[in-house]
Amino acid sequence: MTEANDFSWSDEALIVVKRVDAIALYKNPEGDIVIRQERRSGGEDNVVIVPAQYAYTLVESVQRMLKAQLFPHPVEPR
Repeated sequence: MTEANDFSWSDEALIVVKRVDAIALYKNPEGDIVIRQERRSGGEDNVVIVPAQYAYTLVESVQRMLKAQLFPHPVEPR
C-alpha cells in the first residue's frame, strides 16, 4: 500500500477516475443542440453542433453503443 507521503498525482497506477473537463449542453439561437467541452489549457473549447432534427438519432446511437459495451453478450430467451 502507498504511504500518504509517497503519493503522487503523476502515478497513473493510483488514478481511478481521470479528470474530465466540464461539458455543457444547450440550444443555439437556430434551435440546434450544442455540446461544448471546456478546454482548461487555454485553447478554444471543443464544440459539436447537432441539428435539432438529429438529436434523438444521436441519443439513440449513444444508448446503443453503451448497451453493447455494458452487455456485450446477448442473453438467449429460455
